[in-house]
Amino acid sequence: MNLETISDVMFAKEYWTGDSRDGRLVNGDGYHYYQITRDGKILDAYEYYEKDDGTYVVSPLPEMRNVHWIQDLGFDDLEVLDVIPEFEFLRIKDATAKHC
Repeated sequence: MNLETISDVMFAKEYWTGDSRDGRLVNGDGYHYYQITRDGKILDAYEYYEKDDGTYVVSPLPEMRNVHWIQDLGFDDLEVLDVIPEFEFLRIKDATAKHC
């Protein structure tokens, strides 16, 4: 496996609304969290979904691994993503492991 160098990797999230992927929660707010290369290749991905009452669910997104944000998903760039610190991504990843 060819590992990306640390400087080529960033962490980001995107916001969305709707239902959780597992169907347990509806009409809430969600984020997709990504470990992604600076040129757009998604290395790891998770969904965090929360309702107003604080109920939440987290899920891995294995189907997003190795998907390219620009080439495969058709975005022009990474501008729609919010860059986040690594610890925020790791917090979601850890919460996902606890939910599975």
